[in-house]
Amino acid sequence: MLTVSRELLDQLTATFHYLRVGKPVAPLVIPEELPDNELRQLMTYVNRFLVEYDAFAKSLAQLAQGELDLPPRASQMAAAQALKTLQSNLRHLTWKTQQVAAGDLSQQVDFMGAFSQAFNSMTQQLRESREQLLAMNEQLEKRNRFIRETFGRYTSDDIVQVLLDMPEGLKLGGEKRPVTILMSDLRGFTAMVERLEATVVVSLLNHYLSVMIDIIQAEGGTIDEIIGDAILVLFGAPVPWTDAPLRAVRTALAMQKAMAAVNHRNREKGWPEIAMGIALHTGEVVVGNLGSRKRTKYGVVGRAVNLTARIEGYTVGGQILVSPALQAAVGPGLILGEEILVTGKGMREPLPCRELLGHLDYPELQRGQAEATLTPLVEPVPCFIRGLRGKQLEDQTQPARLVALGKDRAYLATAKPPPIHSNILLSLTPDTHLPETPELYAKVISCQEKPETGCVIHFTAVSPAMAATLAGWRRVAAPGPAQPPDSSAPE
Repeated sequence: MLTVSRELLDQLTATFHYLRVGKPVAPLVIPEELPDNELRQLMTYVNRFLVEYDAFAKSLAQLAQGELDLPPRASQMAAAQALKTLQSNLRHLTWKTQQVAAGDLSQQVDFMGAFSQAFNSMTQQLRESREQLLAMNEQLEKRNRFIRETFGRYTSDDIVQVLLDMPEGLKLGGEKRPVTILMSDLRGFTAMVERLEATVVVSLLNHYLSVMIDIIQAEGGTIDEIIGDAILVLFGAPVPWTDAPLRAVRTALAMQKAMAAVNHRNREKGWPEIAMGIALHTGEVVVGNLGSRKRTKYGVVGRAVNLTARIEGYTVGGQILVSPALQAAVGPGLILGEEILVTGKGMREPLPCRELLGHLDYPELQRGQAEATLTPLVEPVPCFIRGLRGKQLEDQTQPARLVALGKDRAYLATAKPPPIHSNILLSLTPDTHLPETPELYAKVISCQEKPETGCVIHFTAVSPAMAATLAGWRRVAAPGPAQPPDSSAPE
């Protein structure tokens, strides 16, 4: 029977306990005097196991850190082989994921069981989502391209970007909204065109329009129409500015101020000077797409547009007329001049408009009133006048006399003065078809009966021959008060 000391039994018991609870275990100390029996063999086997277990524990620690390069014997463990397979699969999966991130949504995997199904389902959903995004992006690009094409040449790039960024999109189908309308026109430009070379007309007009367009776009105005020398501008559409009326006021004042530089360049080029009239009005209109499927533009229609055109027709060169609605919309600060009653077809009563001279908040844009001083001529000059209906001259010619002259105005003595705000042609001979006939176009701005029946006219277009003639009369005009002489009307 084998006899075992208690000390060796305690040592064996402690070793197996530490192995069970996972604590480090030192090899057993085998007494030299212990005979080569079953106990010595058992203790030897335990020490060999502890050595191999220590290597296994270190290999497991390496695996836990992701280090798969194990010692030869440990690398043969099934766990190590499985982890190496997993590592290879993860590297492959990483490459596949990078391809997906680069836009290749055709990637598929055929390993790792349910994970493969989830990965493949994900790429399928991504493909479908990308197709939907591409379709939505195509629609968005069409919308943006339409907005750019519709507004790109009518307003500034900043406003186009605002329209593109509007989260609710842009209502292009048509809607009612209050806007402020600016309408400008060159006085007497049609008559001027007939005397100039086509290349000069185009160059003069392009320079004038380029200056005006820069001013309009700087204030956020939308150019709805450019018809020859006339410009129709909207403030408050398509972008609903809360201060649209004030923007329009600043624009009109800046446009008239810029005419000095425009005419300075015209003189340098040997071109005639030009004068512009502007009307401002605020009212409700319908804005939106006008036209057909073949041709569409963003435009405006409504009574307010027609009324603005009517007001503009009453302006003379260098003048800005504003409606009562515009005055109320802007509020305090406007500097206003004389009142002009605007009448027209469909109007039940005259509309009292005022000349705009400036705004208290913008003294740099303030304008002076037109020079009204008229100097009597030494001798009244016989002349002839014909009325205009639109662009057509009336058949009847009426005699008159030019009795007083100012910078851009004159007083005509005539038995039957033309209606106020009507347009006339004044010539020095009854036959206006003769070449180089001195003539001028003018607008009647007031009429009076005493001391002599006649009217005050404001020049809108002056031929070179008439300009030279007027300059000669001014040089010899007698100094005196701004009243026509007391004489009878011409026969």
